[in-house]
Amino acid sequence: MDAAHPRPAEAVRLRGWPAHLDTTIPVELESNADGAWIPCTLEVKNGQAQVNAFGGHQLSARLSRGQLAVWDAGSYLTAASTRHAGVTATSDEALTHLIRTTTGLEPWLLDAI
Repeated sequence: MDAAHPRPAEAVRLRGWPAHLDTTIPVELESNADGAWIPCTLEVKNGQAQVNAFGGHQLSARLSRGQLAVWDAGSYLTAASTRHAGVTATSDEALTHLIRTTTGLEPWLLDAI
């Protein structure tokens, strides 16, 4: 996200991800500093994740800091309940794709922390 306040990006990176998951999701995330919306991509590949600067893809969802935490914990289960929680997306398919990256995948932290 922003260099001065990287906590959400760091939390996503440190979550622990399965090696088989390979996805890139263009999103807007709420800034830590001033609440502005920052276009980013959530990239998961080979058991690692990153939040990167926007890569020119059409944005698929918008997540506040709190919504990002709920997503990261795998707590969104359906597109309907996620929309009800205030997450906006370009389509139910985009929202379902976002949800499937964490649903059923218990978060864990690496032992190196």
